[in-house]
Amino acid sequence: MRKEFSLILAGFLLLFRPLFSQVCVDCHKKVTPGVVADWQVSKHSQNDVGCSTCHGDKHLTDMDKDRALIPTPETCATCHEEKVAQFKKGKHAAAWAAMKAMPTIHWQPMALTEGMKGCGGCHKIGLKSEVEIQELKKAGSGFGLASCDACHTRHIFSVQEARQPQACQTCHIQGGDHAVLTGWGFLGVRLPMPEDKQWADDRAVVLQALGVLDPQGKPTTRLDIVKAANVARLTQEDWERERAKMIKACSQCHSGDFARAELAKGDQMIMAADHLMAEAIRTVAGLYKDAVLPKPESYAYAFPDVLTFYDAPTPIEQELFVMFLEHRMRTFQGTFHANPDYALWYGWSELVQDLSRIKLQAAELRRKLAK
Repeated sequence: MRKEFSLILAGFLLLFRPLFSQVCVDCHKKVTPGVVADWQVSKHSQNDVGCSTCHGDKHLTDMDKDRALIPTPETCATCHEEKVAQFKKGKHAAAWAAMKAMPTIHWQPMALTEGMKGCGGCHKIGLKSEVEIQELKKAGSGFGLASCDACHTRHIFSVQEARQPQACQTCHIQGGDHAVLTGWGFLGVRLPMPEDKQWADDRAVVLQALGVLDPQGKPTTRLDIVKAANVARLTQEDWERERAKMIKACSQCHSGDFARAELAKGDQMIMAADHLMAEAIRTVAGLYKDAVLPKPESYAYAFPDVLTFYDAPTPIEQELFVMFLEHRMRTFQGTFHANPDYALWYGWSELVQDLSRIKLQAAELRRKLAK
């Protein structure tokens, strides 16, 4: 009896599927028009595969959008059984498990793993258990839960589209406007200070090393140069204006929620990078304070100045400047450009190594002085 009822229900849904899809389309033309436009030119649209086929029919209003299902390989297997079966036999299917098997993966920031900006940017293609998917959702990761969409981008599912270099052009020089600014500016610092106390302390140290705050935390004349060059956003309003421009650009293809979530992961990577950077700066500052290292004559204070790279007289100071001007910048720039390889291997992993070398050199300098 239950099987007969299921067949009747399936037939009913099949009959009224176009109606469900039209309701979705009418609403999402206003909410996420780029998504609708992509679906309309896709093979799914041409073959009457509507929204409810992949996302279910439980989400009907803005109040219940969390009830929309996220497609998994099993969803895709409804029509693409052979391809999904092939995928499950290949190494890509094991990518998520391979990442999670690393013994120190839990040391990494979420934005590099589950956050899909580092290792997870590629390893998300791997199969995940229902428990893992639920854990990711609980942690706030609303995207990157599936596997097939790692290559077959939503909602157009076009192989040709993903191969085109113009895919990068979406976010660059919008409408021919060359007045290119970003919310974080060139050096990845901004005002006001964050509410998170640890990040606020770390950012203060970074600003001191940039010379815009003195060792007591008071503004210096260099801050006036920063204002004139417009290389940093110095008010919340300025930052929000540039962030809104980016969200608008991303929302041409993605939902606003997706854009905000991905940009927030970039913010998290700056926070993580600042924590390592601040520890390295404090380590070198301690050497000046304890007269283990002499303060360079060009420095205004007995504190590292990361903008005077060519004046770095010792290996440990040179290491600090490369850490800030190269590896820290690669970390957040790679993240915001959705380039996992650049963010991880040329940014974050180098930051970790830089800090280790700086601490080791500092200990050696102190040991020699104590002899």
